[in-house]
Amino acid sequence: MGRTKIFENWTFQRPLPEPFGTETAKRGKKDSTDLSSISIHNHMTRGKRATLHGATLRALIAAADLMAGNDNGAFGYEKKLQEIEKYYLEYVKDNTVRMLVYNPKDGSWRGMTKSGSAYGAFPKIGQADGSGKELLLLLACASFAEGPIHDDEFAKTFKQFQKLKADGFSNLSDSMDCAFRLCDNLYRRIENADSLGTAGIPFVKEDVEYGNIPAIQKSKLKDYMPTVTEFGVFQVFSVNQKGSRFTIGEIKEKYKRNVSLTDEEKTRIPSLPETYDVPEDVVKITEAVCKTPMRVFMMAGESGTGKTTSAKMIAQLLGLPYYSFTCGEATDEVDLVSSMIPNTGNQDAPVKAVMPGFQDMMLDPATALAMVTGVYEEDADYEYVFRKILKNLYDEGYQAGQREKDYVMVESSIVTGCRRPSVVEIQEPSVISKPGTLVKLNGLLDDGATITLTNGEVVSRNPDTVIILTTNMDYKGCRGFNESVLSRMRMILYAEPLSAEDMVERVVKRGPVKNKRQLKKMADTVCAIQEYCREEMVTGGVCGYREYEDWVWPAQIEGDVCRAARNTVVAKAAPEKETREEIYKTQILTRFQEKQAA
Repeated sequence: MGRTKIFENWTFQRPLPEPFGTETAKRGKKDSTDLSSISIHNHMTRGKRATLHGATLRALIAAADLMAGNDNGAFGYEKKLQEIEKYYLEYVKDNTVRMLVYNPKDGSWRGMTKSGSAYGAFPKIGQADGSGKELLLLLACASFAEGPIHDDEFAKTFKQFQKLKADGFSNLSDSMDCAFRLCDNLYRRIENADSLGTAGIPFVKEDVEYGNIPAIQKSKLKDYMPTVTEFGVFQVFSVNQKGSRFTIGEIKEKYKRNVSLTDEEKTRIPSLPETYDVPEDVVKITEAVCKTPMRVFMMAGESGTGKTTSAKMIAQLLGLPYYSFTCGEATDEVDLVSSMIPNTGNQDAPVKAVMPGFQDMMLDPATALAMVTGVYEEDADYEYVFRKILKNLYDEGYQAGQREKDYVMVESSIVTGCRRPSVVEIQEPSVISKPGTLVKLNGLLDDGATITLTNGEVVSRNPDTVIILTTNMDYKGCRGFNESVLSRMRMILYAEPLSAEDMVERVVKRGPVKNKRQLKKMADTVCAIQEYCREEMVTGGVCGYREYEDWVWPAQIEGDVCRAARNTVVAKAAPEKETREEIYKTQILTRFQEKQAA
């Protein structure tokens, strides 16, 4: 039969669960040649058939119970950078938790058991031992769930199998068809994985060659942490609901775009510390840029949540120059594209243009062109050279005319960034007072985008340019967006306010700290001030991570937390003196009175 341990000949001799055992006894065989019972992955050329397999059928029944919440166990996976790294299974049998970890990239396995407080090896697979049902249970769950092991035929057939089981397998004909197809599906995808491409299930046969699953070391158990639970509740594996974090240094090569940049553009690539954690929103945007045509995004949230840092991080991960444009209340349509500034340049004497003669262009076009542009193009013909020289003379005349004007046009950083591959951040567009101003940019936000400058030049947005709008939506002076602008945002990501733990973690990465316990207490106080301002409807002030960080450094230098709070977090929390005093007394002194008295 199979080459894998779980499909050796002896595994097909084991009894089938009911009602399949009784039905096959009536039929006198465990296989079927009916095409409706055979998987699409069965590529046998002669004697095509599907065979029922006891361990697989028991795994399918256990999977249906697990998904219905009728069995003790759990299934989930560990997702990193939008990719599933490992699948996890816990299955309880005889008061013992059997744990398996499967890597879909290389097909490797790890396992262990826990009974009470004792950890042990995963049960051996063999003719006198276990059947390996749990391995098939994990692969069945993974084939049903979304991810690299998902299979459409399996998922569709298993949904039918679940309904038939819920009905007590009363329709034996349909139940047998589903059982044959599911058993054949898993068998073919494991045994013939090499020839099935992405439909195959990688399986390191050496991991279970002698029936022993490689062990998860108890000391390394903390390194195995699912980030998503699909079914059930994990009892032993610790679930990381926030997901696994990576630093810039760990993933910078994954997203780097291979584009040719000038020396000046290379200096514009941000250089944030490579130890910085990469937020999930940054991963979402970089993944979208690398894997889809999406190029226009919006990030919204309160000040200090790291929107600009995230935009710079995206540019750094992509290896692209970063440009920013900050909007103000008076920003108008012209400002978004270009501005007119006084011509303060030196009035240099005009340089007389070099113009080759007609005979020069006819006899040696390449040399004539080199006289004007400095570039020798060996295969250039007369017509091409004539057009090129005229264009060069026109550009020189235009620039000379610009130098003679009282005012010159300077294009905005938005336009500059759109000319070449780059990341352009448009900061605080919601503060613009004139409705519809941003509509001017609609041309650049569309696919195949262009915009016309005040001098008539038409600029096309480079296909690799990423535009990110970053804004505070709820602050005083912020306004809503025109619907046509919102419609062009391919993704809008709303940043949640940082928790006290997040604030401490971030400030620790920013510089040396003396007392982490006090940092946590200060972060809790900032959160309390935020809540106080919401409840008392205090407006006109700010209180977030930036205010927390501004409070931390003076507090460490002065050694007086309360005094440092007056000029930092309290000073910016409210515009009215009476309100600031109330915040100081109720939120600062009540928490740090002992320090103040000392």
